[in-house]
Amino acid sequence: MKPFSRTAEFGFRLLLAAFLLSAEAAAGQSPQGTYLTTTDVHVRKGPGTNYEVVTTIPKGVKVNVVGREGAWLKVESKHGNKPGYINEQYARPVQDQQTAQTKTVVAEVAGPYRTIKETDLREGPGLQYRVAAKLPADVKVNVLRAEGDWLRVESKRGNKPGYVEKRDLERWTER
Repeated sequence: MKPFSRTAEFGFRLLLAAFLLSAEAAAGQSPQGTYLTTTDVHVRKGPGTNYEVVTTIPKGVKVNVVGREGAWLKVESKHGNKPGYINEQYARPVQDQQTAQTKTVVAEVAGPYRTIKETDLREGPGLQYRVAAKLPADVKVNVLRAEGDWLRVESKRGNKPGYVEKRDLERWTER
């Protein structure tokens, strides 16, 4: 019975070592890269619910993850705001193929547009977001990307960026 127990002990130790090595490798995987929010998610000042909510990122928005602390992903703003933390359960990594497809879609949508009627510029992509400004008809705006039925726009004059419903814009054509 001794040879069996030594063999079993050796097998157990080998299995345990393999498990620990794979766990270390998984823990060491870098979470850095582009993630997509899977629901509206709070961005917090630190890695935990005890930290203040800085802002909320809507569902379907890509975020730049630069690190991890436990179950919290450290995200960096593309607009120069301070970094914050989101819970990893509300975001998933974007695959390279999806990233390429999205860049193609963004390139097809991005560019100059004009408002076809007076419209609301909102702080987020939806009617639930606060109106940041009223845009008069026939105003030129620069579209950065689409988020559902909303377009993210910015002003060439440095005014606050925001969101406009797609139906209220059309491609800019020189007159």
